[in-house]
Amino acid sequence: MSFFEAGSSYFSKGGYVMYPLLLCSIVAIAIAIERFIYYRGADSGEEFADELMQLLDEKKWDGAYNLALNTKGEAAKVAAEAMDRGMEKPERIETFAGNQAERAIDRMEQYLPYLGVIIMLSPILGLLGTITGMISSFNALDLRSSNPLAVTAGIGEALITTVFGLCISVVAICIHTYFGQKLKRMTIDIEESTNAIVDATGERWR
Repeated sequence: MSFFEAGSSYFSKGGYVMYPLLLCSIVAIAIAIERFIYYRGADSGEEFADELMQLLDEKKWDGAYNLALNTKGEAAKVAAEAMDRGMEKPERIETFAGNQAERAIDRMEQYLPYLGVIIMLSPILGLLGTITGMISSFNALDLRSSNPLAVTAGIGEALITTVFGLCISVVAICIHTYFGQKLKRMTIDIEESTNAIVDATGERWR
């Protein structure tokens, strides 16, 4: 029996609960792929924030601006947009940079809450499959004389959905943790960059 045939056999034995579990697994994989591709383009790198702050500390405003323009990612984009308003008052720069940073963070957080839902939902669906499988087993007790395999089939359904739900949840937790750490670092880069720009703008107005 091939791997595909074995998987199909287990899936059919799992009962109707396997379909929403399959949907959860597909959504989790789709989010993982989409976020991985997005973060590759949205990450300006820790080096960008460090270099930007160094240039601003050295009062090299033009160099910092060119660095932001020529670097990919959300942190660089927010920094360049904030530095475009470099002649405005520091209070207005701070408000603008804060708003742009919040929008960038919202874009980076997109879809991650759905992973959280899958993490919680998958074991619950697996438990639901366990309950329905056990109900089938108990209902089959009256038929065990004519169909002794009916009881074991219900127990098999219960075990399959439980294992499948837990596996989905474990994988989703790993994906969510990985992206959560990337999001945390990218958020810090944005905050450090914008704070450095606001401070540098204040010094230019003194």
